[in-house]
Amino acid sequence: MNRGRALLVALLCSAGASPAFGQLSGTLDMGAGTYRPDRSIPGGVASIVPSLRYQRGPFEVNALGVYSDAPAGRWNFQGGTEAFARTPAFGFLLLEVSGKAEWTRHYRVDGTTAFSGAMRAYLTTGSRVRAWVGRTVGSATALGTRRPLRRTEVGGSAALGAVHLAFTLASTTVDRSYILGVVDPRGPMADTMASYPEPSAQHQVDRLAITDAVLSGRWRLQAFDFDAALGRRFSRSTPETLIWGLGASRDLAPTLALVAAAGRAGSDPVTSVPGARYFAVGLRFKVGAPVPLSLPPAPTSRPSAPFRIGPAVAAGREIVVQAPHAETVELAGDFTDWKPVMLRPWGPDSWRTLLQVSPGLHRLAIRIDGGEWRAPPGTRPVESEFGGQVAEVVVE
Repeated sequence: MNRGRALLVALLCSAGASPAFGQLSGTLDMGAGTYRPDRSIPGGVASIVPSLRYQRGPFEVNALGVYSDAPAGRWNFQGGTEAFARTPAFGFLLLEVSGKAEWTRHYRVDGTTAFSGAMRAYLTTGSRVRAWVGRTVGSATALGTRRPLRRTEVGGSAALGAVHLAFTLASTTVDRSYILGVVDPRGPMADTMASYPEPSAQHQVDRLAITDAVLSGRWRLQAFDFDAALGRRFSRSTPETLIWGLGASRDLAPTLALVAAAGRAGSDPVTSVPGARYFAVGLRFKVGAPVPLSLPPAPTSRPSAPFRIGPAVAAGREIVVQAPHAETVELAGDFTDWKPVMLRPWGPDSWRTLLQVSPGLHRLAIRIDGGEWRAPPGTRPVESEFGGQVAEVVVE
């Protein structure tokens, strides 16, 4: 828990000392449900899940904690933080390096700790389609022993309108050491007064290799956001397992949502967390990033301007950006307190959102695929006092 507090303080300090484009956002989920772990006692469970995200330019830090409390004082805590750094795109190629720390604590055992580093190479083939290959190396300490770990993964993703699909194939190997017994070189009939080496333990190293193939997707249907995953775990040393998950959320207010989740998770060979079946429902509190309002139906004819802020209506102003081949588009401006807002796909080349923007002179910028903040296409760029460029636009 001390590491989680230290991470929170570090992120808050970083956010306060950074320019406006460095943004901190997060969520807090509180809920209850059922939890049926493998080879353990099932039952009801209450959970608290805080998460934080800090992003500034090509750098990003994510932190997540899961605290659950079951009857008879059976509490568990899982925490983790991961930092990313991405290079500018070299044509179709984008590189990413990351570092990750994970830890667990349980009501009866000390838990585990794992550290790893990874590198990914992304290939963008156009039309919002992306492929990647990555390699992870690290080590974990579990049950008093150190376990080297390695992971190789390949995958791809595609955005089809409002639906985002991804496929990942990951192969993980973990070395585990076992004590077979204690060897006494003196033998049962040896003279106890003679000088012999001390008894020693015999160890055996077992290499566990598993491969996970997972197809996932997320989409929005009216006022609901859905995400789903379906996969299969393959291994020669453990039984094959079907893994799946389904989640849904509905916004009740700009900073409050109702969430539900169910699924079957596989065991984690790195942290020794067992697999489980679960179902939970709860509330999600959002902080840091404004939530765009529901968009009106798309008009039959779309504007050809590369960037447009529409007329004011009761729900706000429609903002449209032309960004061909983009996977994500974010907008930040003085009317969002410089907090990034994620735009939604609107056809093959356009992205849009709906925000409250008052008439007058405003400054704003957009970010495509996590790159640099810049003035939207078709606007006049000006130098920002925080570095980089923004756009000045007049809203009538």
